[in-house]
Amino acid sequence: MTQGVVLPLVVLVVVFALGIATGEHAIYVSMMAAVPMLSAVFATIPFTGLVAVVTFIAGLILTFLQSDTSENNVVPLVGLIAFAAIAVIASRFRVTELAAAPAPMERRKSMQFQLQTQADTDSMTGLLNRRGAIRALGPRNADTERVVAFLDCDLFKNVNEQYGSDVGDEFLQAIAGRLRHALPAHDTVARWDGDEFLMAIVASGDAARPALDRVVASINGHPIRTTVGPIPATVSVGAAQWAPGQELEDVISRAGKALYAAKSSGRGQVVVDGATPATTTADSTDAV
Repeated sequence: MTQGVVLPLVVLVVVFALGIATGEHAIYVSMMAAVPMLSAVFATIPFTGLVAVVTFIAGLILTFLQSDTSENNVVPLVGLIAFAAIAVIASRFRVTELAAAPAPMERRKSMQFQLQTQADTDSMTGLLNRRGAIRALGPRNADTERVVAFLDCDLFKNVNEQYGSDVGDEFLQAIAGRLRHALPAHDTVARWDGDEFLMAIVASGDAARPALDRVVASINGHPIRTTVGPIPATVSVGAAQWAPGQELEDVISRAGKALYAAKSSGRGQVVVDGATPATTTADSTDAV
C-alpha cells in the first residue's frame, strides 16, 4: 500500500521536473498518463482519483508553459484526461475484486479444510473413513449420550469371489446409501474397514434400538441392485452404549464384541452390549 501512495507521486514529480527542464512539455504531458495508471495498480479508489486530479493539474501547467499552445500540443492533455478516467475505473474494479476474493488466511484455511475432508473421506462410498470418524467423534464422549454400533455385511467374501471386486464395490456403495437414508443427518456413519461400517447414533440404548432395527430392516430381505443383477444381503450389527465421559476406544471394543456375538449366533441381527441371542448356528464362524 505504501508503494501505491509514494511511487505515483515520485514519478509525477520526476516527469514534471523533466518537462520543465527540457522544455519538451507536450512529450512529458503524454508521459504523465502512466502516473494514475500506476496508482490504479496499488492504491485505493480515492487516492487514485486524487492522483488523477493532481496529474491533470501538472499536465495543465506544462501545457500552458509552452510557447506554442496549438491544437497538437493540447492533444496530450486530452489523452491525459482519458487515461486518468480509465485509471479510476480500473482501480474500482481491482478493489471490488479484492474485496470479493477470500483473504490469504481464509484461502489457506479453506485449502486445509478441503485437504482434511479428503483425508477423512472414504473415496468409494463418500462416507467418513476410520480416521474421519474418530476425528468427528473425538476421543471422549463429552455430554451427548450415544450408541456406537458396527455393521458387518454377512458373507461379503462370497460376493467378491462370485462376481468380482467391482461388483463388490457396487454392493458396498449401495449399503452406504441405505445407511445414510435410514439414519438422520446428525448421526455419524463411516466405512470402518472393508465391509464393516460404524454408526454413532445420538440416543440412549433403548431409544437407539429402533434405529438399529430400521437399518437392518432396510438391508435384510431387500436385495442389492448391481450391474449383474440383484444380490441378496444380510447384515449383522453389534452396538454399545457410549455414556458421557467414556473413552471411544472402550466403547468400540464393546461394540466389536457385540458384533462378534451377532455374527456367531446366526447373523442378520442386532446385539447390544454383547448380549448373545439364544439361537445359535454351528457354522457361523465362517462369517466375513
